Amino acid sequence: MYEAFGFSRWPDGRLGFKLFVPDRGIDRAQYQRGGPCRIVGVRVYGTFQQPAWDEASALPMAREPHPHGLLFRLALPTQIPAGFYEYKYLVEFENGEVRKIGDPCTKYSGYVNDNSAFVVGGSPLEVTPLDPELRRSGPDLMVYELLLEDFTQGFRGRRSPVEALVDKLPYLKSLNINAIEFMPWISWPDAHGFSWGYDPAFYFAVEARLVCAHETSLERLSKLARMISACHQHGLMVILDIVLQHAHQGEPHQGFPYYWLWQDPEDSPFVGQFTDADPFGNVPLDYNNACTLEFVADVCRYWAQTFSVDGFRFDQVSGFYNPSRRQKGAPALIRKLNDLLQAGHLRGRFPLILEDSWDDEARVHANQMHASHAWYVPYQASMASLLGSGKHPGPWFMKLLNAGDGFNFPISPVVYLESHDRPTITNFAGGREQWYKVQPYAIALATSPGSIMLGQGQEFGRSEWLPDDDQGLPADQRRINPRPLRWEEAEDSVGRQLRGFYTHLLKIRQDNPGLRSPNFYPDTYQEDWTEFNPEGYGVHEELGVVIYHRYGDEQRLIVALNFSDQAATVDIPFPASGRWIDLLDGQEYQVEDYRLRSHELSSHWGRIFLEAV
Repeated sequence: MYEAFGFSRWPDGRLGFKLFVPDRGIDRAQYQRGGPCRIVGVRVYGTFQQPAWDEASALPMAREPHPHGLLFRLALPTQIPAGFYEYKYLVEFENGEVRKIGDPCTKYSGYVNDNSAFVVGGSPLEVTPLDPELRRSGPDLMVYELLLEDFTQGFRGRRSPVEALVDKLPYLKSLNINAIEFMPWISWPDAHGFSWGYDPAFYFAVEARLVCAHETSLERLSKLARMISACHQHGLMVILDIVLQHAHQGEPHQGFPYYWLWQDPEDSPFVGQFTDADPFGNVPLDYNNACTLEFVADVCRYWAQTFSVDGFRFDQVSGFYNPSRRQKGAPALIRKLNDLLQAGHLRGRFPLILEDSWDDEARVHANQMHASHAWYVPYQASMASLLGSGKHPGPWFMKLLNAGDGFNFPISPVVYLESHDRPTITNFAGGREQWYKVQPYAIALATSPGSIMLGQGQEFGRSEWLPDDDQGLPADQRRINPRPLRWEEAEDSVGRQLRGFYTHLLKIRQDNPGLRSPNFYPDTYQEDWTEFNPEGYGVHEELGVVIYHRYGDEQRLIVALNFSDQAATVDIPFPASGRWIDLLDGQEYQVEDYRLRSHELSSHWGRIFLEAV
């Protein structure tokens, strides 16, 4: 429903505006908490007027019946030349106040002041969908997370980020990933300038900074459509990181319109406390009310159907998952989207990825909600802590590696060493000159159960530090700042070696279904076992060596990792004698009596043995 509001071409060919405000006095099912909006009238003004932005000649909108609330409509009186036009609503309330408010369902953001906008003319919006045979989910998903501005800053010139990204699609495809997870492109407040995108205000609009360059603005959405089509033509899924826990309050003319369209904004049914999660300076969305769920579901459907987005990563699900209200919030949204999948309204194999609690509860919630994945934050945090401390893995490490344990397969964890909001793994290693220390962690990532993700620049050893707490730091040292990729590092000696290594690892994972299975041994490990278990698997804490077995689809693999600064000589157990091949270097080994005895593991290195058949 909500995607039909805003500015559009009507069935009779006219161009016009529709503003909808839910009202429980008309439909009690819309919301429980909240009051009437107390709108007396609405007018529209903007650059389509002559003179532009003339409040005195703003066009009044007619109120028309709607079964769920108040609908204000206005058809533009004359044909408008092709162009890009900005507008706002002038909303008068019962107390006489008049506010300038953006359109909650605008498809375009303006240049300044969080104006809404529309386009007359320009290219048709056409997206080439991904070949269904190339769609992936569950443990088959291999994701690359990127922020459009930082990723393209070094090579885009005067082009917009979405245009420039296309240059690097062959490069990304060569890494053997099959999906790009785009950090949020939904429009945020103009006053924020650079943003990671986790402060949304206009949910149906793409952020202007990402699609605007120095030429005409008529092609904004077409540019995004062409970028998505290009990703699909390279066989890459497009996953949108989407923020549905909160919205940016801002000021009346800048913030989330469905907050300011109520005379008393606290009466807005869209905004209110559903959980006790931190909204990070924003206003939380209130999923106690049906209108909120319908709005966000329509937002998801819009991006999935209109732009052929192939999946979603839901940010901070803990902010709209309330265990005492499991029929509402995130579980209800996932049900709606799964229903659309079942009905064929979304294309099959459509990942629904939760970024949830930062503990093992993430797997419980993913199972309960029937999501496809959940970010497994303990994996990254523990790996980074271990590398940063210089310590050897302890018995706890086996549970970490067996990341798929507890997930109802094919529901899978997303395991990763880097993401946008933490220092890079190379930084934890001590910098790019210490890049080799990352190798056993990267092998562990490629051989762990679940889906795997690389952070942007991880493949060539980007080293960045981000503070956990940036209070009191200078503005240029705070967490949310531009950190453009230094593309020259991708071609230096470290970058070439590390990129080749990651590319090889992802190819090994791609070619060996046993590494994408949920099967892991030893699947239980005692906390006091600081040496290998009686069969020779597990953790040897003193040596810094870890050995485990992965298997599935008639494949058997043994992984041996050395996290130490010293080479280690160990007996490696195997489930069968015979010929085994190390997939990392192609060397063959003859295993006798179920052991490869006195085998030397180089420091900061490992083996991935595949049984030869």
